[in-house]
Amino acid sequence: MTDGDISTGDNILIVGAGIIGLSLGLRLQLAGRQVTIVDRDAPASGTSYGNAGYLAEGNIFPPASPDMLKKLPALMFDRQGPLVVKPHYLPTLIGWGLKVLASSRSSRQAEIISALSALNRRAINSYAPLLKAAEAEHLFSDRGSLVLCRTAHMLAQKRASMSALRAHGISVEELSREDILALEPGVAPDIAGGLFYPNNVHCLNPGALGQKFADAIRRNGGDIRRARVEHIEPTSDGWQVKTQTGTLSSGQLVVCAGWWSSDLLKPLGYKAPLASERGYHLMLPHPLVTLSRPVVMAEHYFAATPMEEGLRLAGTAEFANPDAPMDNRRSDILHALARPYLPGLQNKDAARWMGVRPSFPDALPAIGVAHRHKGLFYSFGHQHVGLTQGAISAELLASTINTGTPPAELTAMALSRFD
Repeated sequence: MTDGDISTGDNILIVGAGIIGLSLGLRLQLAGRQVTIVDRDAPASGTSYGNAGYLAEGNIFPPASPDMLKKLPALMFDRQGPLVVKPHYLPTLIGWGLKVLASSRSSRQAEIISALSALNRRAINSYAPLLKAAEAEHLFSDRGSLVLCRTAHMLAQKRASMSALRAHGISVEELSREDILALEPGVAPDIAGGLFYPNNVHCLNPGALGQKFADAIRRNGGDIRRARVEHIEPTSDGWQVKTQTGTLSSGQLVVCAGWWSSDLLKPLGYKAPLASERGYHLMLPHPLVTLSRPVVMAEHYFAATPMEEGLRLAGTAEFANPDAPMDNRRSDILHALARPYLPGLQNKDAARWMGVRPSFPDALPAIGVAHRHKGLFYSFGHQHVGLTQGAISAELLASTINTGTPPAELTAMALSRFD
């Protein structure tokens, strides 16, 4: 990148080169717009690289349900459980936790589920034009996904959710032990049963997908610059983005910087109460267990996804400072937790990874138009479903930018809900 002030003219400037920003950039290009993307890191090298890789339209239930809150104390003290809160992060998490409690009211839960399902029903199909433009169709596999239950109690819980899923347009089927073993012979023969989501797909290489999107943006005349963004500020005719190597200016600006979006927007008066919910994965290049689709381990709620480089175990939540050292144990326990579901699973030459999920207390992302400033837009805070919602978020926000009218689906995603 050349030092100094750089004007992008009538281009749209996007801060953030994760799957959210890249999907938006490509979608805007398909609508005839010019884009410049700036990020401190290489495209799709953060959470967009290390996610579980499966697009799940059924992820419509916010984690902070009343039932989950009752289990919270036990979960927090289970070192091998799906949730860990680091002691140093507890003071930071108090205010966020109070907002979680507020969002757990039954009436608010119903609103959140309705809003998430409105996105997720269209999420997977929204990728079609982006995959075609990026020549990346081969990176998606449409074999559905499974949720495995080891106990009859857990299976009953999952069965109870099916009516709500179907009421919101999500396709789901209950499968017996025999049905699941017919689909995935590598699964343990003593499972109780599970659910099958026929419309879900998975990505064979999330990092490569992001790179394909970046390559397509550059190929179509877009610009992707690597620089740390220090702050953003309005000007008389648009926006300036100050980086450590110079200044970018544009008439329209979109903040898609994940966890760091809050720091950029706070000086402008916008409240974005994000928590640093860190996720881990364990990549197994020689798993000795073959799967043809993602399987979610219901009791511990993490996934095993077959990818080009092996089998990826991904999930769990660790609330900690985003720059705190990675806890390798959080990756390693995934292998131990997966073996009862996948007997014979090996972890030779396993690779560990950690990334920061930007999580709002109500489990909804922030997507829309900044209500205090002209020409400022945002899309971030997608929590566990950034890959799932990347393309639909891009479709809806691109429509907003191009027409000036936000679609109805974005009403619930406005940042003003935190004012």
